[in-house]
Amino acid sequence: MSKPLNPAVEALMQEIARAKLRAEERRQQKLEQSRQQYGVIQTDSGQIKLRLPPPPTKPSPDECCNSGCTPCIMDTYISQLHAYEENVARLRQQYQQQISGELPSCHLAEPLSFGLLDPLKFTGVRVMHVDTPTNDMRILVLEATAADFVLALGEHVQIRADLKDGPLTRPFTPVMIPAHDGTVRPHIFVRLYANPLSSHLGRLQAGDRLKLRGPLRTHENLTWLFSAPVCVLAAAGTGIAPIFQALEFARLNSSYQTRRIVLVQCARNASEQWLERNIRDMQMPRLEYHVFLSNTHRLTDEKLRQLLDEECADARALICGPGTFNVDVSSWLAGIGIRDVQCL
Repeated sequence: MSKPLNPAVEALMQEIARAKLRAEERRQQKLEQSRQQYGVIQTDSGQIKLRLPPPPTKPSPDECCNSGCTPCIMDTYISQLHAYEENVARLRQQYQQQISGELPSCHLAEPLSFGLLDPLKFTGVRVMHVDTPTNDMRILVLEATAADFVLALGEHVQIRADLKDGPLTRPFTPVMIPAHDGTVRPHIFVRLYANPLSSHLGRLQAGDRLKLRGPLRTHENLTWLFSAPVCVLAAAGTGIAPIFQALEFARLNSSYQTRRIVLVQCARNASEQWLERNIRDMQMPRLEYHVFLSNTHRLTDEKLRQLLDEECADARALICGPGTFNVDVSSWLAGIGIRDVQCL
């Protein structure tokens, strides 16, 4: 006769079984979603049909890691649910316009697509290559494509490390640029600090898996930036990643390609001018690109004033860097009269 299990062990085994079941249900749901096209769809016979996507799955309470993620997985669920409801309302309206003849069939909405990312669940993505440009810097090239990482302006991913003392998370903005094989892939720029998460990320090698979820958003829609006649972008260190995302947004949108953009990039030295070649290759006619190096040509209030003329009085600015950098540049811009500033 078998010996009965300890109640605590039995409860743990039941919880593990439930977690595996939830994971499998989500895996099957995502697999099914990847096979479907959602939206206002024209069939082969010419019929117009409305196929709505399923709502986001509500996380169970135990799926929150309690490590202070911003946003929390529960907050993300609420945000995704609101976005889902708005999207469904938009699709229903488009469907009614299609069947009533208000919209020609050539204006069918693009079917919704599902990439590799999931805002409510951490996904393991394989690290394809690791660049080590400096001792305290890593660039993780992920085995994914632009179609897998569909991020809007202002969106990022949350990276998680399951360590001995508990999980730790940190936000990163993937940079979508060509990898060594010529394919555009997500690059994660990581500055290594003296903390457990940096130690974990610094040890990653090709073939390891990186846990991440997204896309996530902690700021309002940043497209407001490009509605001004002049846009000022300022970045320090790895803060160039979200600033580069904003530049890419402007480059790919014909409405903003000719907007005057003043980009200020600060780095410790010439070897840390991340993405310089990619920025110079953008061929944006009104992009003014200025680099300041701490060891030779540090950015100051006076130097910033020299870059911004009277036309910049109505400018809007986006800043991303260490806390002191954001505070200093915001203060200098306010002194010039630019107060519409967002710090990331």
